Amino acid sequence: MKALILGGVAWDTMVYVDTFPGPYPHTVFARGSNEAVGSSGAGKAMNLSHLGVDVTLWALVGDDDEGRRIRREMQRRGVKFVGVTDPAGTTRHINLMDQEGERISIFANAGSDRFDVDVASMAPAAAFADLSSVTIANHCRPFLPMLQETGKPIWVDLHDYDGVNPHHDEFIEAADHVVMSSVAMPGWRQFLEDRVAAGTHLAICTHGAAGASGLSSEDGWVDIPAVPVPEVVDSNGAGDAFFAGFIVAWHHGSGLVAAMHAGAEAAAAAVQSPDLALPSVLA
Repeated sequence: MKALILGGVAWDTMVYVDTFPGPYPHTVFARGSNEAVGSSGAGKAMNLSHLGVDVTLWALVGDDDEGRRIRREMQRRGVKFVGVTDPAGTTRHINLMDQEGERISIFANAGSDRFDVDVASMAPAAAFADLSSVTIANHCRPFLPMLQETGKPIWVDLHDYDGVNPHHDEFIEAADHVVMSSVAMPGWRQFLEDRVAAGTHLAICTHGAAGASGLSSEDGWVDIPAVPVPEVVDSNGAGDAFFAGFIVAWHHGSGLVAAMHAGAEAAAAAVQSPDLALPSVLA
């Protein structure tokens, strides 16, 4: 299995607190902190590589210490990394994590929003891949027509889409496989039904500790619970791990129910690790 991931790499600093600080000046004593590669594209690429997928990841990265750390980590993780130099520097996040696994993400450096990407340079990788996943960043939009021309499955993670933000529209229309979180959309079920009715082959919505739901025209709705874990160490990357576990099972012929459970198992393993990628227990 071969996958192309477009966009979504950052250097993250996770700060673990008992509760989120209030909106007033004061001192907070953290329970600990951790630095690692972050963002959705990197999470998907590293988790897929961990599960044996031949992965190519294209992303913007700065000519700076954080960018060099990311390049080394991609090499260590077995990801074929096509890092294009971003003059704005590597995207950096500071993530405050509370004891419930909730997150406040602060963009210490947002990187370039618009970027003149060389779409043709990634056309061979797109044609070679069995599927592609596109991060919903503005600088990834130019890839969409090229990916559609390949006729290969296009996966898009809408994250916490609220159902109305026009930023997502172009990505939604291009995707034939959609993944999202229900956190910002009470009407997620109707939205996914509308997408499948419009021709989307598969739609998945994750609900954190409440499990996940999947819909396809062949299988209808499948709702599964989350896999219980003794302790949530870090919820960063849980959605990307779910994506990787699901997509590997799905690609190898599992039905929707089995693939959903494979995604849930991967997500459970991810939240018990401080890293963005799955721990070695699933190797």
